[in-house]
Amino acid sequence: MSALIIISSITGNTWKVGEALNRVYPTTSLKRTTDVLKCTELLDQHNEVIVGFWCDKGGLPPDLAQLVPYIRNKSLGIFATMGGNPQSERAKDWFKRQCDAVVGSERGNRLEATFLCQGKINPVLIEQMKKMPGYKETPESVARRQEAAKHPNEQDYRAAAEAFRELLA
Repeated sequence: MSALIIISSITGNTWKVGEALNRVYPTTSLKRTTDVLKCTELLDQHNEVIVGFWCDKGGLPPDLAQLVPYIRNKSLGIFATMGGNPQSERAKDWFKRQCDAVVGSERGNRLEATFLCQGKINPVLIEQMKKMPGYKETPESVARRQEAAKHPNEQDYRAAAEAFRELLA
């Protein structure tokens, strides 16, 4: 039985990482969260599930939050993309909280592997930030967005494949 890779993606960052995993591990099945929500029985066909998502205002994207209760008794891999620096303590704390929410404490899931990487920031979000009262664009904020725009990249795809090697091989 192959692993199921479930992706919640708006800008395409997270989907690209899921596609890279599916290329490296071609026996996996790649689905969007919304498709699995329409047919939650897909989860019954897989013991290993990888969940990929993006940082949505500091929480899980709504489509994934809706799917989480159906994820039960699985060996889980979890990855996320975010505009911020994935090496920061703030990012690591955020990711841990989201992993805990996906795994749950009473659904019998086991967290086997994780991966967090940077991704370009949604241009709509950037425009919304610029309209906020008191927002000031700084050279640092521009540099952070420019760095985020370089991700995910081939190095990120290789790192994700390595992070899930034991779960998917």
